[in-house]
Amino acid sequence: MAIVEGDFPRGAKAKDEKREHHGHEKKRKIENLFKGAPSKKVNKRRLNLKKKQSRIKKERQELQSLTTKEKKVIEKEKTMLESIEPLTFKMLAEGMQLLSRVQEVREMDVLLSLPGRIQAVVPITNISTPYTNLLNMLAQGEDVEAKGLKEILVEGELFPCSIKEVTNDGSFKVTASLNPADVNSEIPSTALCKGMKITAAVQSVEDHGYVMDLGISNARSFLPKVPDQDYAVGQIISTCVTGCQIDGHVATLTLSTVDSIKFKQNVELNLSTLIPATKLNVTVNKVLPQGLVVTLGNLVGYVHKDHLVNTNDNVSSYEKSSNYTAVILYTLPLINAVYLSLKSSLVKPIKEKNEKEIIAPGQFFDAMIIESTAVGLFIQLNKTAKGFVPLRHLSDNQDIFEDTRALFPIKSRKRCRVLNHASVDDIYICTMKKSLLTQKALRYEDFTIGEVLEAKIDSVSPAGVSVDLGINLKGFIPKLHWADDPRLKKPELRFRVGNAITCRVLKVMIDRKNIHLTCKKSLLDETVVAYTHPSQLNKNLGLKGTVVMIENNGVLVSFFGDLTGYMPRNRLLKKGISDISRYFYVGQVIDCVVEDIHENGKVTLTLAKSDSEEAVKRTAQPVSNLGTIVTCKVERIFDATEGGSSGLEVSIPSLKSTGFIPVGHLSDFAKFAPHLLHCYRPGQIIDEAVIWVSSKLQTVLTLKPIIVNFIKENRFPESIDEIGMVSVFPCVAARKSLFGIFASLLCPPNKFEVLFPCSQIPPELHSLSEKDVQHLTMEGQVIKVDKEEKKISLSALNTSVLQSDARVLEAFLRERERIRAHLMESSDDGLKNLANMKVGDVVMGKLLTDFNPSADLEFELPNGLKAIVPAYHHAKKASKANDLIVGSVLYCDLILRVVYVTTKDDVIKRITGISKLEPRGNKQKGKILLNTDYFSLVSLVDGKNKDIAFTSNIRSINETTAPLPAPFKVGVDVDVAIDSDTELGKIATYHKTPQSWEAVNRSRNKRASSSDNGPKKKKAKKENVAKTNGKESKENIDPPTEVKTKKTQNKQKQLSELNGTKETEKSSLLETDKSAAKKKTKGKKNLTEQKETTSETCTNGELKDAPSSANKTEAKKKTAEKKKKAQDVPAKKGTPIPKGKRSTSENKDETKTCPEDQKDLSPSKKRRTEAIAESTTKQPRKFDPLALPRLSIASAFKWDDDMTTLPLSTTSQVADSSDSEDEDAEKEKAVVKDRRERAREKLEEAKKEEAKLSQIEEELNNPERAPVTTDDFDRMVLSSPNSSILWVQYMAFHLENAEIEKARTVAQRALKIMSFREEQEKFNVWIAWLNLEHMYGTTEGYESTFQEAIRYNEPFKVYRQMALNFEQSGKFDEAEALYTTMLKKYKQDKSVWMNACLFYVRNSKLDTARGVFQRALTILNKKEHIDLISRFGQLEMKFGQLGRGKTLFDTLLISYPKRTDLWLVYIDTLTKVGDVESARQVLERCITLQLPAKKMKTIFQKFLEFETHHGDEDRQGYVRKKALDYVESKTDVADE
Repeated sequence: MAIVEGDFPRGAKAKDEKREHHGHEKKRKIENLFKGAPSKKVNKRRLNLKKKQSRIKKERQELQSLTTKEKKVIEKEKTMLESIEPLTFKMLAEGMQLLSRVQEVREMDVLLSLPGRIQAVVPITNISTPYTNLLNMLAQGEDVEAKGLKEILVEGELFPCSIKEVTNDGSFKVTASLNPADVNSEIPSTALCKGMKITAAVQSVEDHGYVMDLGISNARSFLPKVPDQDYAVGQIISTCVTGCQIDGHVATLTLSTVDSIKFKQNVELNLSTLIPATKLNVTVNKVLPQGLVVTLGNLVGYVHKDHLVNTNDNVSSYEKSSNYTAVILYTLPLINAVYLSLKSSLVKPIKEKNEKEIIAPGQFFDAMIIESTAVGLFIQLNKTAKGFVPLRHLSDNQDIFEDTRALFPIKSRKRCRVLNHASVDDIYICTMKKSLLTQKALRYEDFTIGEVLEAKIDSVSPAGVSVDLGINLKGFIPKLHWADDPRLKKPELRFRVGNAITCRVLKVMIDRKNIHLTCKKSLLDETVVAYTHPSQLNKNLGLKGTVVMIENNGVLVSFFGDLTGYMPRNRLLKKGISDISRYFYVGQVIDCVVEDIHENGKVTLTLAKSDSEEAVKRTAQPVSNLGTIVTCKVERIFDATEGGSSGLEVSIPSLKSTGFIPVGHLSDFAKFAPHLLHCYRPGQIIDEAVIWVSSKLQTVLTLKPIIVNFIKENRFPESIDEIGMVSVFPCVAARKSLFGIFASLLCPPNKFEVLFPCSQIPPELHSLSEKDVQHLTMEGQVIKVDKEEKKISLSALNTSVLQSDARVLEAFLRERERIRAHLMESSDDGLKNLANMKVGDVVMGKLLTDFNPSADLEFELPNGLKAIVPAYHHAKKASKANDLIVGSVLYCDLILRVVYVTTKDDVIKRITGISKLEPRGNKQKGKILLNTDYFSLVSLVDGKNKDIAFTSNIRSINETTAPLPAPFKVGVDVDVAIDSDTELGKIATYHKTPQSWEAVNRSRNKRASSSDNGPKKKKAKKENVAKTNGKESKENIDPPTEVKTKKTQNKQKQLSELNGTKETEKSSLLETDKSAAKKKTKGKKNLTEQKETTSETCTNGELKDAPSSANKTEAKKKTAEKKKKAQDVPAKKGTPIPKGKRSTSENKDETKTCPEDQKDLSPSKKRRTEAIAESTTKQPRKFDPLALPRLSIASAFKWDDDMTTLPLSTTSQVADSSDSEDEDAEKEKAVVKDRRERAREKLEEAKKEEAKLSQIEEELNNPERAPVTTDDFDRMVLSSPNSSILWVQYMAFHLENAEIEKARTVAQRALKIMSFREEQEKFNVWIAWLNLEHMYGTTEGYESTFQEAIRYNEPFKVYRQMALNFEQSGKFDEAEALYTTMLKKYKQDKSVWMNACLFYVRNSKLDTARGVFQRALTILNKKEHIDLISRFGQLEMKFGQLGRGKTLFDTLLISYPKRTDLWLVYIDTLTKVGDVESARQVLERCITLQLPAKKMKTIFQKFLEFETHHGDEDRQGYVRKKALDYVESKTDVADE
């Protein structure tokens, strides 16, 4: 009933006239009735007032006699509640604070136990403010470390919580928060004091402790570190205040985790400062049947009987005035009540509870009923444990609730089962329902993986089947586990709702409250062991698993639990399976064997023999020869969107088998292959297909025209012996590696894997990804054949090709024609129109963009087709958006669905009314009309005749994937010759090779030659020299004479020069006695004879036979005549030198250099000897051209007395020369006369030698000399060890020769040698090393090098430089990853944000750049915003939307109008982008500003300069007038 209040405008109640009238009538009746009797009038109101006053007076007198303490007790008794009620759901309200205990920590939330046997859920976002911030940073992709809930919360911990939401949708659901900002929200900072217990969250980790977040404004706190104490950011901790300093409204606290400090109770307590979990000393004031009334300070508290010290305690055992330690459970501010607990489990919580005392959920008890209430039954489980059965859990029959006391009498025993534990109340929630008593499992934790269950189908969806496993228990059967073959078309026919189904536990997800099951019959067999962890596996263990993912590199197999294994592709190839997608399907059950178990838990598998044999039997096909041309029929078309490989599945009638044509084998042009796939239809006959792969398991065919034609012409070699050098063959690329591209070369009936080395392929081809390289058509020239190891190397840099550029273009046009024919049959009208368009057709459309003379115009044709007018083909008339454009078709790009149109009148005349020109071969004048990737469109005009021709921009099939730029620009006149006139159009070739092509040829030839003359160049040169010397020696030496080394020859040359004519005569004597010396015995004399022979036959590196006796006399005569001429002629290689005298020591040295002694030399010494010989032979010497004939003199002579001067004389030889003493004496006189001249010549020769050596030294020391060998580089880095340029060049030298490890070693060596002060130089080497590892190394090697570079350099510089390098090299994903990392690590650096914005803008990701810009504004300081907005506005105007950039600048200048630098930047940017009018408007705004004269002068000068370049004289005069007006206005103001 609603209470209606009266309206009392003046404080008095309105009188009721009727009631007053009836009252007067009664008084009259009474008065008339007792009229005759005497009466006394009594005022009751006054009497009651007197009684009240006397009572109050009496109470005051009693209070005056009491003490102050007794007075407070009396006041508390007045406010005490008459009964103590437990906490219920209805009492919960939003913002209420309670004590909670962590009952279960899950992945995304926490389950709490509250008083009153209530449970609450805390989402992960309600843990603490620092933890929520960490989660937000992770969600934004920042690199931060955040621990999971299970790492920062422990089950059993006590925390105060705040109720966030209470919902009742059939069952109560409570959402709570542990965030200190919610729990401590009502505590003012001035109320904080020492000894107070409070919850805090770790905000940051410092060196000596933790900065804590209390959630209280104007409060700062710090928790010192304690040994063996490690907290994470966001973790909540129950702390006590050990120090408190309040300065005004700011409180600074020192916290501690020690729990022995108690709250001070000598202060006035209020409910706002009493936080749950605070311990207090209480005194029992009154004992009630429902609990205890206690006093705590100036407040009254209540302890319910469920929260006494022990679970089985009785209220009657507690006496008045006894003292206890209590914990605050919760407060009720509306009734000013504080509820506490005396439980020892809350006052003194034990971290590790005795396992014997713990009762696990699911246990059965015959419990005794001890109390019956309106909400349920209290039962005694055992001596120490108490339980509670809610009403809903008494029975499955709901009718018994009306008479519970009769059915469940006190002290009777009933069978029950434990469901869970209410840890705050320390009571177990139980059930007496028969359905739950008979149910096998009550929780998801009760299920074990591998257990076989009976379930009931609940629902069927495309993702799987939901089943019912019992009360409050659900399971799920994923689609992959419907059956052994899960590819069911109508699963609802097999799984009907309500039916029972047998399944097996596959995976238990406790956090998600879900179980995954399997219905596969092969897995329901209990003999299949349910392994769940790699530690349970052993090598060669057989497993049965399910295929869950199929990749090109292998198959992923799952087992029970989270156990997975990977079956690599190479293991499957060994089993004969090459096309994985054809022999596996997702959901397939396979038998596999454990091959390896890695330390990180990864498992490598291989297919079991039984499965591989069955696969072979199932898919066995007759083996056919490679290279056979067959006819096949299309059976099925596979698209990549359906998973697996794209291509055609075909049947081969001649082989009675099936085959597969990958999409990459449909064309020689990778660009057309995916579109040609849709040109085929099931049932279509393919007349010519070549068998490319043939095995027992599969047959792969190819339709590549170049391969088919090569087979038809029988040009493929049949064996490796038929592969000749410089031959050109077509190949199909298979894979890409560090060494180059591996391709397949067909040699019917075999196929070889060939290599295109990195140095032998164009850079454009080498930059392709692994995916783009696969199935790529290539042609190469054989450069190396190793028949023993069957290794073949090819070069893609050759100039001789299988097909000319005209034939390649013709093949391109034929493939395009096939796609055009397919589009003409399309149901899409737009595609039909696109396919039917021809050159010269008139089209009309709506312009989409404003006219820009330097950019292409886009407009829309009917049926949604897109058309483009290139910049060259603009009409003179300027157009605006939405204007109609009329033009003629130049070309239709069927791949991009774009039509190229011209609106230029002269071009339209050229392409309309085409007439045929003269036959091919004649030189024609033409003009380039359009350039595409593959060809250029040329207009030919010969008098009145005009025509259109295609000229190829690709010279070989190797350039189809990465075409070179067009050799001529649009509009350029060129000379062409018509090559062929096909039905697709005329094909022409350039009359002369374009210069750009010649430059490419030169660079490629240089690349090929540099790779050929790599590290083996020097070795090959030495071998050639050795071979040449060897051949000469074999031709000229006698059989007993050994091959002389170069050093010996040079020594002999020096000896002959010094000894002159005397030595010549001695050699002649030795020559005459040669036959006698040969007959002597071996030993010392024979060795001496061989040395003599060596002395006379070694002449400047050549070994020749001695001249005959007939020539000796002739030589003697000619010697004197030509001696003087010979002295003036410089020595040359291979020519003899005049001989002179030599000392005995020199002769001895010469004797030691004989070949006999050199045989015993080590290889290193021999090489050193050859090097010395080479340097000696290069020295300029004078020679006598007739010196060699003078070696043979017929007459004998007698030696002089000084026998020691003869290097090779013997006793017998001296005796034989006694007849020539006179002649010898005469010649000695001639020698003495000429001694001075010879000394002078020797001095000159020494000077020349010294000059040559100095020249060589200068060349070696010349810094501009390019190093060509490792010795050169070593010499250079030794001279300049701190030069990063030299070290990087050294690394590049090794990389050119594919010596990656040597280049890496050079980098390591450089970093060790370079001075630590040269930070920039070392940084350059680090960057070069990182580029090396990224391009040629492994991912692990790059990561380790990157981390090391960060350790030794400034990390920011490394990140920035590598990001720039990646961006310049086109590796945008790697660059983006680095920029993302930099934005996380260096978020306060303005340059990082600007570089990131610039990167995204340059790569056409404007939306991403704008998002980065907005993030920068929220993170950077406001003082950085000006420059940031200015620079991003410039980027918007240059690369984005001009309007957005202008808006940014306008907004900025409104806030900072006096920043003239911003005005000038704005004007310059507008001028650069071509918006002259807007720049002029900005300048007009500038001159109206009220700025200092100095700044205004700058603005006027800028305005005048602007009009000088972009305006006329009138505009310049206008600016000058405005400047004068400004000066006059300022002058007038000054005068006033």
